[in-house]
Amino acid sequence: MTMVDEEVSVQSTEESILTSERFWFALDRQLVGSGLRLLLLLPAFSFLTSFGALAYAQTSPNWWSKIEPTLNLSFAMALTSLTFVILFGYIITQIIHRHRTHLSIASFQSEVERLNDEHRAVQSLHGYEGLAHHMTSVRTKHTLSLCYAVLSTLLLVGIFYVNIVTLNGRILLLLSFSFTLLSLGQHMSTRSRPFNMDERTGLLDAYNPPIHPSTLEMVFSDLVKTHMDPLLRSEYEVYSKEIESHILPKIDAQFAREKILMTLYRHSKGLDFKTMESELSEVLNEKGMDLVRDHPVFTMEEWLSIIHHVERSCPAFFRMIGRIEEDLGAGRDTTTQDIVFEVDMENVVHERANLFTLIHNLSDEPKTIVLRVQSPDFRPHDLAMTYKLEPGEQRWWSNKTLPLAAEGDDDVLGLMSGLLRDGTMAWQSLLPERFGEATVSVRLEEQSGDLLIGRQINVRVRSQYRERVRTSSSLSANILGGLGILLGAFIKIRDIFDAI
Repeated sequence: MTMVDEEVSVQSTEESILTSERFWFALDRQLVGSGLRLLLLLPAFSFLTSFGALAYAQTSPNWWSKIEPTLNLSFAMALTSLTFVILFGYIITQIIHRHRTHLSIASFQSEVERLNDEHRAVQSLHGYEGLAHHMTSVRTKHTLSLCYAVLSTLLLVGIFYVNIVTLNGRILLLLSFSFTLLSLGQHMSTRSRPFNMDERTGLLDAYNPPIHPSTLEMVFSDLVKTHMDPLLRSEYEVYSKEIESHILPKIDAQFAREKILMTLYRHSKGLDFKTMESELSEVLNEKGMDLVRDHPVFTMEEWLSIIHHVERSCPAFFRMIGRIEEDLGAGRDTTTQDIVFEVDMENVVHERANLFTLIHNLSDEPKTIVLRVQSPDFRPHDLAMTYKLEPGEQRWWSNKTLPLAAEGDDDVLGLMSGLLRDGTMAWQSLLPERFGEATVSVRLEEQSGDLLIGRQINVRVRSQYRERVRTSSSLSANILGGLGILLGAFIKIRDIFDAI
């Protein structure tokens, strides 16, 4: 087999996996995982029917006496049969969900191999090992969940041989109920960080950035790149180089990249498509514009998904950007004459707080300042960073009202792009030490310690409600399932000793 044939064969395999995953992901999304949520509803229904079967194990209700001769089943056995049907459907949904997960992992591994063949070592990127481990861990939990569901169903089958009236029948029902709880507990723990490979942005929710720059050199680009999963980040590096090759002459590459991302962000907030293209044409030639419109990976829909994901992860940054844009549009003066100083962080903090600080020197002389962050409620308690602020290429601020977008750079988008390029953006992660009210003090000081500008931020630290519910539900289901198995074993052992 020639090299060309091997490449065609590999490509055909990748397309086959992706096509198969697309079908199973659509089915999974509509019926199993997020649509009807059968993986949650079916076990809940099975619990109701199991309790009913146990409650009526000895006697059937009076109205059932008219139906029992026809079915030749007691009310409890009819409910047991219904439980069996429900659990059988639950097993089918588990198989679909696990198979989709397996296809996503296979597609992920195939994509990694393809990038390795192109000499793009994805495994060396930050976060790859954590992402790969999370995906395989999810598959393992789905396998355990499926095994518990199958075992629960087999135990129900045993009831038809011993009858639910007997002690053994009731023990089998208890064990079946317990294993269903264990199955549900394993599944619940996988719902917080879903992933798929059908969508280009399907790994974003599963990816947790293990590292980020403390000072953003190219603010928007660094922020977006930090939140991209390793596969998407690798594609973005290639995309950025392609874009830079189509930047208009005499346009700074960093300025162009910041303006492109800033314009895409404003488009996600309602900027019309025509105005967006007009702004992009100020930094890109016609081939660059075609690349933005028709790129096979970074389509407009993908960019909107990426920006939305970053916005959910770092709302403080975008709130700060929006505030600066409003000040620029209204022509407001800066807090001090020579320095732009803005700071923001989340109002409600969960696992960690993202503190963003923008500093920009508006004067013609370099300045050396100290950024100090102090808090008794977060770690680190005292943080000091020294920055040398060089003057920008031009004054990226205006005291007159400006439109959001207009021809040239004398608009909000142009000034923001230059401000982000020449300004200094600090990004610090603060870890809360307790729940409740918390304060953070941000000071801009001279090297001598004299205060220039200060900000006091009041926030509330609390656990994330949805994640807390998922974690507690998974833990409770596993504990109750384990206790149910122990109780069933204890009852059977006691019965054996009583019979001796």
